[in-house]
Amino acid sequence: MKNFLFGAAGILVVAAGFPAPAKADLIFSLTQDGCTGTCGAGPFGTITVAQGVNNQTVTVTETLATGVEFIKTGAGNALEFNLLGDPNITIAGLTAGFSVGPAPQTASTFGTFDYSILCSGCGKGASSPLPGPLTFTTTDGSILTPLDFVGNAGGYFFASDVIGVNGNTGNVAALGPTSLPEPGTLAMFGVGLIGLIATRRKWTEAIG
Repeated sequence: MKNFLFGAAGILVVAAGFPAPAKADLIFSLTQDGCTGTCGAGPFGTITVAQGVNNQTVTVTETLATGVEFIKTGAGNALEFNLLGDPNITIAGLTAGFSVGPAPQTASTFGTFDYSILCSGCGKGASSPLPGPLTFTTTDGSILTPLDFVGNAGGYFFASDVIGVNGNTGNVAALGPTSLPEPGTLAMFGVGLIGLIATRRKWTEAIG
């Protein structure tokens, strides 16, 4: 009976660890420095790409590091990105001070992207910068997930025109996602798996 209870507990742990398919939320770090004279020590911010309802919308949130701000120099836009297959998308819920920008758009040394967000509330050049965060929701009218955000020809997933803490300006960019599975979920899976293995072993001995 004890063996059965232990096995049942293991099964329950596995079930608790996986109540539903995990969302494919991704986090990108702005570590690439394309500023004139550098924008200081990175990372310069993070971009979170989160799955919305029914896998049809994605929310993008860019949070810059303290002292780093969005600008409008013309060397790039507040945010530039690509989507797999270059679909016709709708962008909504943009943070005040930002608007849908021209597409395609080039982010200086980081190359060209298919979509952009403009810091329309910024002054020309580095005047009147905005600190953000910048957030918006996008959809293409069908299935859209964070995994649809892809790198451009240079392998960059996102780029932003910013002013650094040192007063220098230029584009910073992100390569692949830096997010990892939650340690708690992995631990629960491991405990449940141990329980199942122990139960099978005891069951095999009992009927062998």
